[in-house]
Amino acid sequence: MPKSILLIDDEVFFTKKLAKNLSDAGYDVHSAFTAAEGLDLAKKITPRIAIVDLKLPDMDGIVLVKNLNDLDPPPIPLIMTAHGYVEAAVSAMKLGAYDFLEKPFPVDKLKIVLQNALRSANLEKAMGVATRQEQKRYGFESLVGTSSAIREVASLLEKLTKCDPKMVLITGETGTGKGLAAKVLHYNGKRADKPFLEMNCAAIPENLLESELFGYEAGSFTDAKKARSGILEDADGGTILLDEIGDMSLHLQAKLVKVVEERKFKRLGGKKDIKVDLQIVAATNKDLTEEVNNSRFRQDLYHRLDVISFKMPALRERKEDIPIITKHFVEFFNTDINRSIKTIPDDILRSITNYDWPGNVRELRSTIEKAMILSDGEVLNSEYIRVNGNDRGIGMKTDGTKMTLEVSLEDSSLEDIEQKIIRKTLEDNDWNQTRTARTLKMNRQNLRYRMKKMGLLN
Repeated sequence: MPKSILLIDDEVFFTKKLAKNLSDAGYDVHSAFTAAEGLDLAKKITPRIAIVDLKLPDMDGIVLVKNLNDLDPPPIPLIMTAHGYVEAAVSAMKLGAYDFLEKPFPVDKLKIVLQNALRSANLEKAMGVATRQEQKRYGFESLVGTSSAIREVASLLEKLTKCDPKMVLITGETGTGKGLAAKVLHYNGKRADKPFLEMNCAAIPENLLESELFGYEAGSFTDAKKARSGILEDADGGTILLDEIGDMSLHLQAKLVKVVEERKFKRLGGKKDIKVDLQIVAATNKDLTEEVNNSRFRQDLYHRLDVISFKMPALRERKEDIPIITKHFVEFFNTDINRSIKTIPDDILRSITNYDWPGNVRELRSTIEKAMILSDGEVLNSEYIRVNGNDRGIGMKTDGTKMTLEVSLEDSSLEDIEQKIIRKTLEDNDWNQTRTARTLKMNRQNLRYRMKKMGLLN
């Protein structure tokens, strides 16, 4: 289907000739010779692009562009201007005009500008669709539950989205949904159509984390053959989530102070400051006050982060939400992995409600996903949900340096024992995979393979 173009120019011969050239190029062209006629036509045909002359007999072109912008949907304005009116054309571009052409101009040049304008408009439209999808996915209702603890978080986030805070600190145990809260804040706020980028400060080695955050100039280190922007630069205008910031080294914390305070930084090897407009969300499962007292976290950075802060509640602190969240996950996985579970037996609901969920919502999600994969028919099978002591005769004690197992050979298997050890070690290490792998004397890839097999990897 050809793209609709509206020409508005009082030079009749020029306009008709231009209309024919564009029609021959495959565009659906409509012409108007006054601003009033052009506005009436624009309301009827909703053109994709309006090519407007700045000097019209009945209305100034700048005013016409303003009126076109008020239409729903508004066309993309392109400006035509005679020599000497370039300054007025620039003013029109500040109102949203895509570009301007100084008369006389080659038709081929106009065709290139049209192609670029349509390509840019299609990209913006696609980004708008993606943003709306994310807004739907991360609405306030995505914080599932009716408990006062989670409703207080949702209420606070709703307030924050209206005022665009520059710094937010989210604390809470691993798996409580700190990343989800950050996305709710972003996709319901004033920066929703801008980038949302996240960086896990514990998962990347310090030297690599620095270059990923700040970017680098060509030649700043051996492999830096060309300049590259960092995530702080890429997120300009939007939101950056610095997850597990409590694990960031003191060296990087010192560099981050300037970013948080002044919103500017230098690339590695760079000499000039790069200024950015960012909403910074920091998340951690550590007690930063304790980290400061033990000289593991900079006090000046902590005070700059702790402007607006809140804690995501642990799942054991809102047990009334567990059945609601479970039903939510069942509905989600019915679609996501093509299952048809319609019934959750009461014994499962009692069992999961009585369990403390040290891995919080993330652990509950993995547990339900695994059970749904293995269950047949329309009823969730309790055989595949092992919680609240349902570890088939496996008892465990740890004292920080030693782990003691008590195993019933009749009721347990090697797989059960392995899962118990891996889960307990993950819990002791706040579900940090690198530290867990080190404790278990195995590489991280091997650990992730086993976690995936056991349904522990989200």
